[in-house]
Amino acid sequence: MRRSPVAVVALVAVALTVAACGSSSNSSDSSTADTTAASGSGDAANILSAIDTKASTGPQKLKLDVTIDIKGAPSNPQLALFTKQPIHLGVDGVVDSAGKSADVNVSVTLGTSPIEAEIRTGGGKSWIQLDGKWYDLPADALSSTTGTALPTGASASNLDAGKILAAIGDPAKLLDNASVSSETVEGIDSDKVSGDVNIAGVAAAAANLSKSLGNSTAAAPTQAEIDKTTAQLKKIVTKAHVDLWVGKSDHKVHRVAFNVDSAMDAATKKSSGIDAATINLDVTTVDASAPDISAPSSVGTPAEFQAAVVGLLGKVMGGAAGG
Repeated sequence: MRRSPVAVVALVAVALTVAACGSSSNSSDSSTADTTAASGSGDAANILSAIDTKASTGPQKLKLDVTIDIKGAPSNPQLALFTKQPIHLGVDGVVDSAGKSADVNVSVTLGTSPIEAEIRTGGGKSWIQLDGKWYDLPADALSSTTGTALPTGASASNLDAGKILAAIGDPAKLLDNASVSSETVEGIDSDKVSGDVNIAGVAAAAANLSKSLGNSTAAAPTQAEIDKTTAQLKKIVTKAHVDLWVGKSDHKVHRVAFNVDSAMDAATKKSSGIDAATINLDVTTVDASAPDISAPSSVGTPAEFQAAVVGLLGKVMGGAAGG
């Protein structure tokens, strides 16, 4: 419960994305979402309560875009570097959690210098491509994909989709002013549920989620702590909107778009130097063919990889500082 208020909202949005995004046998290979305006096909609460939370067992095509824009003059010099311009993260590729394999392109943009990489893993080996050259990665470098290791306090069981959704509770309680329309995502007929985030519901869900994903011996947040977080969120969040696209036939969430705008209160501005923050998150997942896990024809030496990483870090910091 000591996370920043904006981070609490983002935590629930990401958790809903990870937990609910699933598969459909009707997906196409298009990389963009086609949309057609139409009237809603059902009640928002019923659609949300019927979401299928079973984890997908086959390869999934994943497209993720996250943009974070922080305004102000943070007292932390490292954070200050990343407030000169919006930060963008993009992930586009295929992930097969059951097969412990993946082939994804990753893009990070700071200032005017985008950083591109491709990550490929399968058969117990992993590679990364930087500036057009492939390198070996340690076996445990991609623990969440390979399944060989997980961060302290986490396990494969507590990252289960169904358990995460159970911790969050009824998704309908997280939305106010919900409406429904019909759209398609990657060729999948879907109900689009749109609404404003219910701040109190999100704070309670975040508390349950934090407990579910954390150390089982950690003390559960008290109602007083939840109420304090709710009050703080209501002070600073000026807009929090979410759209979920739920397949009409498979009841899987195939796309989530989330936006939150916040303006810090006087106490937060004084302590952090941050004036405002905006977070935009958009994730799409559908069925896909197996990822390409073929080994690169040649890879750089460990020394070359180390030099490439040092150069990459320099590019990141230079892009952040230069804006």
